Amino acid sequence: MKIIFLDIDGVLNSAKYDRARSDTDGNIDATRLPLLKQLVDATGAEIVLTSTWRKLWERDESQNTETGKELNRIFASVGLKIFDKTPISGFRKDEVLAWLNANPDATDFCIIDDMPFGWGELSDHFVKTDPLIGYGLEQQHIDKAVKILSNP
Repeated sequence: MKIIFLDIDGVLNSAKYDRARSDTDGNIDATRLPLLKQLVDATGAEIVLTSTWRKLWERDESQNTETGKELNRIFASVGLKIFDKTPISGFRKDEVLAWLNANPDATDFCIIDDMPFGWGELSDHFVKTDPLIGYGLEQQHIDKAVKILSNP
């Protein structure tokens, strides 16, 4: 199974988006979602949340907060689904490793985040976005993630 460990803030939104959006626009830049869909379609990967937003999302829809339900609706609007989320322990690298250890069928993975977090041995799987200069997730990030997921 291929996995995309996904952050949201700085990946599916950016400083440029925040400056341009209206009061009715959400916290997720909908123009970033087709890029994520492109990655999922190209690789068949599942999405696992690493973002702090995962605290508001549950696999069981009935257990979701309103934000978790909205997250599901936003993803579904482009044909995406969140598969799972990492455990919460305080260090993102450790959370990814814990998820991988609990899911040995995950054979290939990439991590998409705007923060380096000291990924250590996971660095070869890391795709860094830049929400201050760019729009968060952009085509070059998708291209890199496809390569990572295609070349374990």
